[in-house]
Amino acid sequence: MFIKRKGIVALLLSSLILGGCQMNHEQSKKTKPLDQKPSEVATEELPNTRALQDEFTREMIKSTKETEKGYYTLESKTGVYEMLFPTGGGIDGIGYTRKGESNETFLAGIMYDDKEEAEFRIKYTNVLSNDETGIEYAKELLTNNIGENMTFDRIDGKGKVAYVAPFKTKEFGSYGYGAYIHPNEGWGGVQIIYSTRCTDKTKPCDPQEETFKKRAYKLISSVKFLNKNEVKQ
Repeated sequence: MFIKRKGIVALLLSSLILGGCQMNHEQSKKTKPLDQKPSEVATEELPNTRALQDEFTREMIKSTKETEKGYYTLESKTGVYEMLFPTGGGIDGIGYTRKGESNETFLAGIMYDDKEEAEFRIKYTNVLSNDETGIEYAKELLTNNIGENMTFDRIDGKGKVAYVAPFKTKEFGSYGYGAYIHPNEGWGGVQIIYSTRCTDKTKPCDPQEETFKKRAYKLISSVKFLNKNEVKQ
């Protein structure tokens, strides 16, 4: 009789454990973000992030699932490149311009979880060659856009090269990083200006500040050129 009771207790415990595991599995399925295109999900069911709640921005987000914590993957409407995009970012749809696969320009505002803000300007064009002359011209254009002298560091990546320089403007009180990224082969590239304004005098208004620099380089280094639509003239 005692043995039978032990068997019954063991069976009940086993059922509870299995039941608990099954419930946890069902709960995890409900809470785990699905890998879907935002356009395939009803607005009210989208994650409550600025990037996906903004109608225009979510058109350029590859999946409702974060690529890594705090970032989605943004797909260029040219089909030529993709990159990380902060979940707290929003693209200005009114100012967005594109001409087929040849060029694209847009501006995004970013609000991070710690309330730090940044502005993010993107310009892609395929008209420049990626020889020495073309690259120097691209850096000159970037310098002229910012209005300050800049010293670029070259960073070699997988299938691409980036030229990055810090800047701090006297006239507008802004600071940040300018970058030009181009593929190893083909034509054209992406110009990035990542910046913020010096509004809080209690904090260092310096592009070399650790968190600011880390966030700028994260976005710049994430640019990936897609082989299916290789940049060409």
